Amino acid sequence: MTDPIRIGTRDSELATWQAKTVAAKLQAQGYETELVFVKSEGDLDLTTPLTEMGG
Repeated sequence: MTDPIRIGTRDSELATWQAKTVAAKLQAQGYETELVFVKSEGDLDLTTPLTEMGG
């Protein structure tokens, strides 16, 4: 048994849809997948402008 392919994605509607589309394509080829939801600094800090966060 192999480990599933972990697909990292933000939890927005668009990002989740995109990740599920990729997962479905992989599953159709016989791969097991797992979605892993991540939050970026911009997701967590809604008050600081992105231009001030750096990166």
